Amino acid sequence: MSLENMFRAMFDFFSKKRQEKALGDEDDRELFVKKYKAFRELLKNNNAVLMTMADMQEKATGAFVFDRAYVASSYQAVADGIKKIIENLNVLAGGKYEKLIVPYEKNDEAIRNRLSARVSIPKTDYVLPLAKLDKGAIASAGGKLAHLGELANAVGLPVPAGFVVTTHAYQTFVNYNQIQDLLNKRISQLDIRNYDELEATSNEMQQLVVKGQIPQDLEKAILDAYAAVSQEAGDEGLRVSVRSSAIHEDVMASFAGQYGTALDVSGEELLTQYKNVLSSQFTPRALFYYKDKGFNIEEMAMAVGVLAMVQAKASGIMYSRDPGSPKDDAILINAVWGLGAYAVGGVVNTDNYRISGDGANKIIREQSGGQEVMLVGRPEGGTEEVPVPRELLGKPCLSEEQVSALASYARKVEAHFGQPQDMEWSMDQEGRLYLLQSRPLRLSFGGALADEERPTVAKGHKILLDKGTIACRGVAAGPVYVASSEEDLADFPQGGVLVVRHTHPEFAVVLQNAAAVVSDIGTVLGHLATVAREYNVPAIFNTANATKVLTNGMEVTVDAVYANVYEGAVEELLKAKKTDDVSRASPALAQLQDILKAITPLNLTDPRSPDFSPSGCQTLHDITRFAHEVSLTAMFDLSKESHFADRSTKQLVSKVPMQWWIIDLEGGVKEGVDGKKVRPEEIVSVPMCALWEGMTALPWKGPPPVDTKGFLSIMFGATMDPSMDPSVRKRFADKNYIIISKHFCNLNSRLGFHFSTTEAYVGDNPNENYVSFIFKGGAADVDRRVRRVRFVGKLLEHYDFRIEIKDDSVLARLEGHNEDYLKERLKVLGHIIIHTRQLDMVMFNDAMVNWYYKDLLKGIDSFVNIAQ
Repeated sequence: MSLENMFRAMFDFFSKKRQEKALGDEDDRELFVKKYKAFRELLKNNNAVLMTMADMQEKATGAFVFDRAYVASSYQAVADGIKKIIENLNVLAGGKYEKLIVPYEKNDEAIRNRLSARVSIPKTDYVLPLAKLDKGAIASAGGKLAHLGELANAVGLPVPAGFVVTTHAYQTFVNYNQIQDLLNKRISQLDIRNYDELEATSNEMQQLVVKGQIPQDLEKAILDAYAAVSQEAGDEGLRVSVRSSAIHEDVMASFAGQYGTALDVSGEELLTQYKNVLSSQFTPRALFYYKDKGFNIEEMAMAVGVLAMVQAKASGIMYSRDPGSPKDDAILINAVWGLGAYAVGGVVNTDNYRISGDGANKIIREQSGGQEVMLVGRPEGGTEEVPVPRELLGKPCLSEEQVSALASYARKVEAHFGQPQDMEWSMDQEGRLYLLQSRPLRLSFGGALADEERPTVAKGHKILLDKGTIACRGVAAGPVYVASSEEDLADFPQGGVLVVRHTHPEFAVVLQNAAAVVSDIGTVLGHLATVAREYNVPAIFNTANATKVLTNGMEVTVDAVYANVYEGAVEELLKAKKTDDVSRASPALAQLQDILKAITPLNLTDPRSPDFSPSGCQTLHDITRFAHEVSLTAMFDLSKESHFADRSTKQLVSKVPMQWWIIDLEGGVKEGVDGKKVRPEEIVSVPMCALWEGMTALPWKGPPPVDTKGFLSIMFGATMDPSMDPSVRKRFADKNYIIISKHFCNLNSRLGFHFSTTEAYVGDNPNENYVSFIFKGGAADVDRRVRRVRFVGKLLEHYDFRIEIKDDSVLARLEGHNEDYLKERLKVLGHIIIHTRQLDMVMFNDAMVNWYYKDLLKGIDSFVNIAQ
């Protein structure tokens, strides 16, 4: 916020226009209320936008499962919110910032173009062997088979032999049968809320695929690949499973189980089953998902996996984490006799195993009930249900060795993909284990954990900090660098751990070089948190005392998963940190990361910069930062430019030796208080009550004993004597207005040559709360006035205010804190307003300044709870 603008607003308060207006009966209360409400809406919209941005950034780490509908709806919420911010800002500022719509529209158009971009299907061979697949092949092999190839070729785990018929093959098939346009038309016209229409369209589309003819070259490629796998297995009559592998399948959990699978398929049935699996993307439930989630028809290209059939003795599902207690690091395995379809579908009771994650790998077996039937392959092809053999009834499906082997697979897969996994497995008749697929397991992690939930760390590493709010997840280590102001950042080291008291936006300039950031105080929805997530810098805020515990050069490990900071480099944590992710190949993730480039980067960090203007806004985050900053200035200026007629005011009756007039916007005074006077105990405005408590906690000692005492006494008397000539009183005794609502207060204090304004909003949402204070003037010479503002600034800095001093003026600000914290700081301001009057007259040297500094600190600390 520019001091020059503040000063101009102050002097406008005493301008000729103001004096002339005060003579009439005009009243700006209605206009003030209108602009105040616009200001409140702007703060709410700003908070909502930052919350959505924060959620999008968290999703963009790849640790969560989501779809493109989430991306589109989240961006729409951001766009709508920012447009409302701009509209409310112009109501508040009288249209001063209409040009702010220009960078908004520019970014909005670019982002919407990115959102409407279509998925490109790469032109590849019709068939690709599993041995050549990895997670980067999703666009050609689909999610399921690409990830299965990753398990085999990158992780080195056992999977069935096989191949994939690619998405390019699918496009060739629909183009050859000239059904693409018809499929497009049917989907575009489909009303998925009309089930009869949905079912009829589904049947029609499936039949178009099932009755289609496979091009001869594609047919040959499929059969040749099958023959190669059969030869490798030494079985000319090899049975295979034919599995769907849509682009989004096993990348987005919402598509799990939506498509078809054919088991125990013979070579003669392979082509028929290939078309059946292709057609399964047009089942009613699959069509519903695609339409409901906002996908394009081009994204419905289906790859199909063909895998050697595991003649299963037992099969099942495995979670690398317990969804009900993910922080326990336990593995869950369930098993059934025969094929795994009965486990996946919940058809029979399962044999359940829990493997502890405390390093002991203790196995606990729990039966959910006896399994009486199982699914097996038929000799002639296909599957059938048969009774569980008598010798297997009631027996464990897996030995302890087999359970341990599967658990080791689960840990390897989670470590490789960097997030919990949901896997399917099978064991053949000889006891060999195979993984059949792996996809992200949807979990929800909270913030900092209770002490009993915190992970055990190797001995020798002291926990320095054990609480805080996680602003960006991750683990990092580096040397501590404590910064108290922007000037301290010049020597910030590459890979340093930035430690700050407050999360000011100015600190963002070094985050691209930071290993981590830790703060005493801060909000996860603030600008610094947004930039931390943009650069994926682990961040822990609200540790309370990081700047006291951590010292420059100290090597620490920041665990922004469990909100701990450790002494030294904890290799156990650094090795286990997330380095990769299955979702990083997701088209939805790629799209989200792409649009965030135009949303979250912050370029406007310094309000004093000439680029801090509408034309300087390069991203949507810049717009929110600019609008929030100038809205505070506009609201601050508003009280100076407004006139309130006597009918809108009530005189505050108190023992404080100054005259105060109250303007209640809404809910600032107890109901039922009538008349033209109000007592302090009838005020219910949260910030006003805190200010008043600070103003009255200790009695004012009166003017300091100086040689100019006679003049000061005359000046003080001038403010109180109603019989004084009006021309003199206008200079010395302007009314002191206090504009209040339940959560808002603007207090203007004028005493002779001294002027201060305090404005605050204090409510339930810390992200909307702020306090602004400006102090200017004095009757002494310039040197003494400058000493006093530095004295006031030093006091305010001691109580966490950000200050800016220019000449004989000081501006202080706090924002983004909870109610209790700000109420205590408002008490400080109230005390300063009363007890620093006329002190400029005695500030003739630094020794006197230090004496008064210690004296005021002692007084303030006697009634203020600084721990808040």
